[in-house]
Amino acid sequence: MSLIDESAQTINITFSLPPDFNAPLDGNNETVVDVQRVNPRQTTNIKHWRHPSIVGGQWNFRFPHRHSDISVKYRITIQLFHNRQPLLLEQAHFVIVHQAPHRQTLHLSPIGYLYVEVQEPKMIPPEQAITISLHENESPDVELARVSHDEETATSFYLKYDPEHVVPGKRYALTGIENRYHQRLSVFPEDVELVPATRAPRSRLSGMINQWLNEPLRLLTDSLSKIR
Repeated sequence: MSLIDESAQTINITFSLPPDFNAPLDGNNETVVDVQRVNPRQTTNIKHWRHPSIVGGQWNFRFPHRHSDISVKYRITIQLFHNRQPLLLEQAHFVIVHQAPHRQTLHLSPIGYLYVEVQEPKMIPPEQAITISLHENESPDVELARVSHDEETATSFYLKYDPEHVVPGKRYALTGIENRYHQRLSVFPEDVELVPATRAPRSRLSGMINQWLNEPLRLLTDSLSKIR
């Protein structure tokens, strides 16, 4: 295990959106990316990036990697805002770097689209090999979407759902079934919040101001012990 190198190496990430997703061009737009290095002991901020427009399609993003001969785990969160409303599901993407240079594609999930990864099926017929169900956590019979895929397309794809039928802030589950033997398959993500509970982001300053405005006024005669 080596110490931090003097010269930073670069990790190259390609963010990918669904081909038929069209980001709005009007209004107030913003792209925000945060990169953190995570380990069992602590989390370290690596990069915070803001761009005053929405970046669509496939685009490249880079951040420094200052280690060698050691595996490092990074957590990447990204959000697209249109008129202060989030357009992406709130998900953390993890990148494990064993050696630089490192390149990786991260598939983003806009609201209404969910990028799904399925355990690769084996020894099953190619036609409708897997059924994927997006449903309520407590009630698997209450489905939002159901699709069947063959062996070639079942490993990763975008699953569409109607956000109007989703309860904001509620988490939903994914289930994968192999159709021949009806065995469960590993599906990622296992559960996900399909529509954020709070749609509008707030800065730390605006949150403090709103909290101050909502608190009852204190009289000057209050004791100092009550003032915090």
